[in-house]
Amino acid sequence: MKNKKYSLTPYLPFLLCCCISTLSAQQPFTCKGSFYLAIAPQGSSTVYEVQVSQATGNVTFNGLPAGPVGFVINGMGYRSVDNLIYALNSETGDLFQIDGAGAAFPLGEPEGMPASASYPAGDVSPDGKYLVVLSVSGGFNGSTESIIFIDLEAPNHPARTVSFPGNHSAIYDIAFDPTDDTLYGWDALNQQLVIIDTENGQINAPFEPDNQGGTLGSVFFDAFGNLYAYGSTFGSGPQNTFFSIDKTTGKLTIEATGPAAQRSDGCSCPYTVQMKKRVEPVQAIPCSELTYYFEIANASGRVQLGLIFEDVFPEGFLITAIDNPVGGEITAGGIGTNRLRIENIDLPEGRSLLAVTVEVPQGAFGVYKNQATLNGLPEGLGTVAVSDNPATAILNDSTNVFIDSLSVDLGQFPNTLCPGEEIVLAPEVAGGNFLWSDGSSGPELAVTQGGEYSVTVSSGCEAASATVTITEPTLSLGLGANQEVLLGDSLSLHPSITGDPPFTYQWVDTLSVLSCNSCPSPTLRPFDDGFYYLFVTDANGCTARDSIAVRVLKDREVYLPNAFSPNGDGRNDTFYPQSRKPQEAPVLRVFTRWGELVFEATDIYTNDNRRGWDGTFKGRTLPPGVYTYVVEVRFLDGFVRRFAGDVQLVR
Repeated sequence: MKNKKYSLTPYLPFLLCCCISTLSAQQPFTCKGSFYLAIAPQGSSTVYEVQVSQATGNVTFNGLPAGPVGFVINGMGYRSVDNLIYALNSETGDLFQIDGAGAAFPLGEPEGMPASASYPAGDVSPDGKYLVVLSVSGGFNGSTESIIFIDLEAPNHPARTVSFPGNHSAIYDIAFDPTDDTLYGWDALNQQLVIIDTENGQINAPFEPDNQGGTLGSVFFDAFGNLYAYGSTFGSGPQNTFFSIDKTTGKLTIEATGPAAQRSDGCSCPYTVQMKKRVEPVQAIPCSELTYYFEIANASGRVQLGLIFEDVFPEGFLITAIDNPVGGEITAGGIGTNRLRIENIDLPEGRSLLAVTVEVPQGAFGVYKNQATLNGLPEGLGTVAVSDNPATAILNDSTNVFIDSLSVDLGQFPNTLCPGEEIVLAPEVAGGNFLWSDGSSGPELAVTQGGEYSVTVSSGCEAASATVTITEPTLSLGLGANQEVLLGDSLSLHPSITGDPPFTYQWVDTLSVLSCNSCPSPTLRPFDDGFYYLFVTDANGCTARDSIAVRVLKDREVYLPNAFSPNGDGRNDTFYPQSRKPQEAPVLRVFTRWGELVFEATDIYTNDNRRGWDGTFKGRTLPPGVYTYVVEVRFLDGFVRRFAGDVQLVR
C-alpha cells in the first residue's frame, strides 16, 4: 500500500463526515437496471445515475443527493445481495460502501491489499462475494498487472491477487455478464473488447480492434446481457459518448452523447427483472394485424412469484391472439379487447417471450404509443418493471407504431422499359393483400415487356388501386462485321443505330488508339489486334451495346535485290531495302567477300534510294562482284527483323 498520513488535523472534516455517515442508516439502491457513474472533476467523486433524455436523446447525469464523497472513487461494482455499491479510494486502496443516496461508508483497508499505481476497473462478482478489481501501472501506456479479489463477506475483507502474464494493455473498467458470468473489459490501448479469465489470470482478445472506441472508463450490462460503455471516441479527449457493444463481434455503436466524465468509473445492477417491448411491423395500415413482442429478462437469480403483467393497447386495437409461455391467469381483457392483464405469473430465470397479436381498427392513422408493466416484484427490484423500446437508447420509453392510410402509387417507377431489362414494380405499402393484373399476389411484380399494369391492395376494410402504362421503345445498334487492317493503315468505325435520337456515344478502347471516345464515327490506326466497344444511349435513357474486333495484318516482308547496276541510267542504280510501306531501318551495312566494310547507313527508311549504296567506297568505284549485306528493319509496332544476304554488283 501507499504510505498513509496519520495526522488527524488535515482529515478532521472528512473523519467527521464519515462518523456522521456511519451513524446514519444506509439507504440501499433499487436494482432496476440503472447505470451509475462516479465522476471526480475536482478530486472528489459524486455518484450520478445515467439516463438518456426522452426529450433530446442525449445523456444526462442525475447526481445522487449526498454529493461529493471526499475522495476519488475507483474500481466500483454493484452488489445485488445488499443493493449497495462497493468501491475503492483511488489514492489509498481503502474499501467503501456507497448507498442509494450516494453517501460513502468506510470499511477499512482490505487485508493483504497489494501496492499498486491505480485500481481503475472493478465489478462485484455475480454471487456478491468479491469486489473484483484490476491493478494498472504506467498509465495509458502501461499494463494491466493483476486481478484482485476482495472478500466482501469475511472480516477485514482479505484480498487475493492473481497476476497477469506480461501484457501491453490498459483496461479501465470491467463488468460481469449476468447471463453467463463472463467478465468483459475494454482495452483502451489496443482498442478492443477483451474477456478476462478470472481463474487463470488471462486477458483474452478474441475480437478485432474497433477504432471507434478510445478510453472507456465505464462499462456495464443490463439484465438482457446487453453491454454498454461510457467514454471517449478514439482520438478525442472528453469521455462524453454512450456506446453499445456487440459481445459477439466486439464492435461499438454510438448511441448518444452527453457531458464529459473526467476521472470516472461506472457500474450497473443487471441482476434484476427488465422488459423490452417491440412491435412488428413498425408501420401498418388499418384492418391489418401486427404483433407486440414482450421480452422479459429475469436475471435476479431466482424465480419471481406472483407477478402481474398488464398492457392496454391503443383504442380499437383488438387482441386476436396471445402466445403466453409464462403462464398465469388472464383476469381482465384478452381476445376481442384492447387490454390484457395476466396475474399469478411465476417468472422463471432467464428470458421469456410473450407475444400478443392485435388488429388495427378502420380509420386509424398516426403514431400510437403504449407501455406494459410487470408488477409484484420485490421492493429491492423496484416493485414494477416498465417496458422499454429496444429501438432507442432511452430507458423505459414507450413502443411506437405508425398507422398509415391505405394508398398505392405506381407513378414512382419508370414507365419506359429498355430492351433486355426489367422494371420491378414494388409499391411501398405498410401491409395488405396484393392482387396484380396478371393474377399474381406478391408484393412486387417484375415487368419484362411493355403494356398496362395495375394492382389492388386491400386490407380487411379498405382497398386502393393504381395503374401504370409501360412503353417499350426500339433501340438497336450494330458495328458490322469484324474487320482487318494492314499495319500502318487507318479505318473509321460507322455504327448503325435505330432508335429515338438524340444519341450519346461512349466508346471503350483498351489500346487507346481511337480518335475520340464520344463521337459517332471515330478513326483508328492500330498496331495490334483489339476489341472496340460502343455504348449508345437514346432519348429515353436506354442503352445499347455492341463491339467489333479489328485484326491487324502485319506484313514483315522486305525486298532486297540480288543485283544492281550503278551505271547512271536511272534504273537499279542503288542497293537499298524496299517494303510495301516505308519502315525504319536503323542500320544497313555492305561488306566485301573478305568481310571489309565498304558501306554503312544508319537511321534510314526502306524505299529511300537516296540513302542506298551506289557501289562506291570512299569515293572510288568498286569492281563488279558479289558483296554481302546486313540490314535491320524496325516495323511500326516496334518489332525488329534482321536480314542478311548477297548482292551482285554489275558494271
